[in-house]
Amino acid sequence: MDQRMSIPLELQVIFPALDRRVKNVARTYSLEHEGESALFDQLFELLNSKTQNEESYRRELALCTGALQTSISQHMSKEEEQVFPLLIEKFSFEEQASLIWQFLCSIPVNMMAEFLPWLSSSISSDEHQDMHKCLCKIVPEEKLLQQVIFTWMENIQKSCEDNPNDRGPDSGARTLISRTKNWQCACESLKTGKRKYLEPNNVTTASTLACPIDEILHWHKAIKRELNDIAEAARKIQLFGDFSDLSAFNKRLLFIAEVCIFHSIAEDKVIFPAVDAELSFAQEHAEEESQFDKLRCLIESIQSAGANSSSAEFYTKLCSQADQIMDTIQKHFHNEEVQVLPLARKHFSPKRQRELLYQSLCVMPLRLIECVLPWLVGSLDEEAARSFLQNMHLAAPASDNALVTLFSGWACKGRSRDACLSSGAVDHLDDDERPVKRGNCTSWEDSNACDPRRTVNIQKLACSNQSCCVPELGVNNSNLGTGSLASAKSLRSLSFIPCAPSLNSSLFNWETDVSSPDIGSATRPIDNIFKFHKAIRKDLEYLDVESGRLNDCNDTFLRQFSGRFRLLWGLYRAHSNAEDDIVFPALESRETLHNVSHSYTLDHKQEEKLFEDISSVLSDLTLLHESLNSANMPEESTRINLDSSHHNDSIRKYNELATKLQGMCKSIRVTLDQHVYREELELWPLFDKHFSVEEQDKIVGRIIGTTGAEVLQSMLPWVTSVLTEEEQNKMMDTWKQATKNTMFSEWLNEWWEGTAAASPLAFTSENKISQGINVHESLDHSDHTFKPGWKDIFRMNENELESEIRKVSRDSTLDPRRKDYLIQNLMTSRWIAAQQKLPQARTVETSNGENVLGCIPSFRDPDKQIFGCEHYKRNCKLRASCCGKLFACRFCHDKSAIIQWIGRLHLK
Repeated sequence: MDQRMSIPLELQVIFPALDRRVKNVARTYSLEHEGESALFDQLFELLNSKTQNEESYRRELALCTGALQTSISQHMSKEEEQVFPLLIEKFSFEEQASLIWQFLCSIPVNMMAEFLPWLSSSISSDEHQDMHKCLCKIVPEEKLLQQVIFTWMENIQKSCEDNPNDRGPDSGARTLISRTKNWQCACESLKTGKRKYLEPNNVTTASTLACPIDEILHWHKAIKRELNDIAEAARKIQLFGDFSDLSAFNKRLLFIAEVCIFHSIAEDKVIFPAVDAELSFAQEHAEEESQFDKLRCLIESIQSAGANSSSAEFYTKLCSQADQIMDTIQKHFHNEEVQVLPLARKHFSPKRQRELLYQSLCVMPLRLIECVLPWLVGSLDEEAARSFLQNMHLAAPASDNALVTLFSGWACKGRSRDACLSSGAVDHLDDDERPVKRGNCTSWEDSNACDPRRTVNIQKLACSNQSCCVPELGVNNSNLGTGSLASAKSLRSLSFIPCAPSLNSSLFNWETDVSSPDIGSATRPIDNIFKFHKAIRKDLEYLDVESGRLNDCNDTFLRQFSGRFRLLWGLYRAHSNAEDDIVFPALESRETLHNVSHSYTLDHKQEEKLFEDISSVLSDLTLLHESLNSANMPEESTRINLDSSHHNDSIRKYNELATKLQGMCKSIRVTLDQHVYREELELWPLFDKHFSVEEQDKIVGRIIGTTGAEVLQSMLPWVTSVLTEEEQNKMMDTWKQATKNTMFSEWLNEWWEGTAAASPLAFTSENKISQGINVHESLDHSDHTFKPGWKDIFRMNENELESEIRKVSRDSTLDPRRKDYLIQNLMTSRWIAAQQKLPQARTVETSNGENVLGCIPSFRDPDKQIFGCEHYKRNCKLRASCCGKLFACRFCHDKSAIIQWIGRLHLK
């Protein structure tokens, strides 16, 4: 839960600050956070499932947990590699401390009580001391704030325990009353003070009302009053046409929207579970949030329109939206008062009701409580305000003494200056007792200024003649803006309630700026690059689903699964290489897009590691599978009987590997699916905005021209197999345009015409493009880019090669001659590759028994070892059909003493 909690808080505090100084970094991580939130939602849904006793449930739970672990681990690793260095570089020590303090103040209070102890327990003692020193410099110098934070961090238990025999409904009230008999407000002793001191006895009497839960009505009245004022302000704007104060209007709206959201969270997480009723206001909560968002977006559109926003349409929409919010909230509150409050009054003692109210308050973060308490108490009459504060004191545990004192002081600031409602506030600190200032904290071993055990003396209470003397947090809420609202909505789905809506918006409301491209719109050349994602998703689904059959499968299925995985790996690597080498540099070349692709490059590195890990496990699984199959042969049965324990151990190990591989396939599917989704959402639209069609054509042409012929041959049917006929035709048109007047274009036409009537899946690797074809020779004759083939993109290790040879040898379905050919080909493949690198001339015998002359490397630049000739740079030779000899290009052939003329299409 703690990782889930940090997600919206990073979006609210850290990333907005970073985005103001370094552009194009925060957005990507906000999209990653949304993906992680979706995984958490899926996990919570599983945990609340009614099918927990089924085997499929346990399997899915393990897979989902593993995918979540992989996703978060990779995300944090990327942050540490990219985000942290930027924060250190762009922010001073004091600015970093301020960000962390804002971060802490934005965590809900009830989570802080769990988060800080959890954090402390997960680090070493040395790290704990370092963190303690840092917090001394981060937390403001006020002693009360220091005590609140370090009490949470050290998880200090209550200093006094209630008598076990004294556990009546109001035993906590009696304990607190006895504790406060000697409380004294310094306002009494202030000679010039004009505050009226409210005696504890009077406050206690006021707090013992029959139903403390009815204080929820105070919240309802305050919220409705605020919304009425907002609606009235909107009508005044309509009447006078004055948009000059829209900024203040917007801040007021954001505040009440956040209050409403946290009020809803308190209902979902505290009140409803307590009454154990089948109640849900999820639909009402979602509707309220949607209407607040619409009004906020309307205000921002008016602000951005500036002088052009004086139309009557803006006035009408503003008033209409404000009235809709008011109507929705009133209906919601009415239903709550009719359905929920009667149950709480009936089933809970006054003590339990107070506890529920206090827990509901603590779902808010400190920064919001600092604002909301004076706002709420300021709307109450004197008696209701006394009762509210005393109920808060009665409900708070003893360990929250400092916290509830802080709350009381903030609440008193909402009253007039002639009355002190709080039963106490913090004492004035002597100069020699003040904690050291932020940034200059001495070591905590040498000073007890930051010692949580050094508590504030609650019996020495003082009030200034301005307000109760409790410190302010020093957090500028105005800087948080809409980020705090998005954070509030995100925190709602931390609830373990199945109906809790998931996070559905981007950081800084970027969802209004970024949207998936309209597939039905005019086709752009770059669209075809992103269509590869469709094929990637299909193969990822295959690996995820079919990996469930690995525990009990035959040789044929395992071979098919392994082949499908390796094809995906090779094609994905070719695709990601093209992005890293061509697509991303093109984006980064635009000044406004610097840093936009760095995160995706890091993704590719992490995903390559996932593929390598799966390959390793798959190889081990294959070897073990072969071992088990050979052990089941008749001649091996006697030996197995003598060594059954070893056989059983092998079976157990095989099942463990199969289960592990299943989880890895789920993880890589989730990881890659989120990666391509983010690319489509963030990067794809940028090409339409920043690149012309001609520039996109050039990018596509470069990708084709720098991809090996073998890879292209496998890639085309792989992609087209998942496209509709219309999408296939559009893709072919784009590729032909991008490779116009090249040999690749001619080959593409022939290939497309030859496969138009057949399924693209029937196009196998045996129908290869000749290694002699330069797929993009005319685009850039000076291009020295290496064009990788399969042997460069993808290499088989020794164990895998031997395993494949054994599989072929045992395959009874193969024709004997075909089997001999395949085995010989596998055994000699490495020797052939090695011989091709030797400098001496040699003659190669073809399958027809012919001798091919000219099999010797030729260089365009011998010093740099760049293959080719004076005409072209290329890593292959062409075989002339007329004479059977190999030449670097047709011009070299023509230049030789050979008389026959060859055309481009007479090449094999």
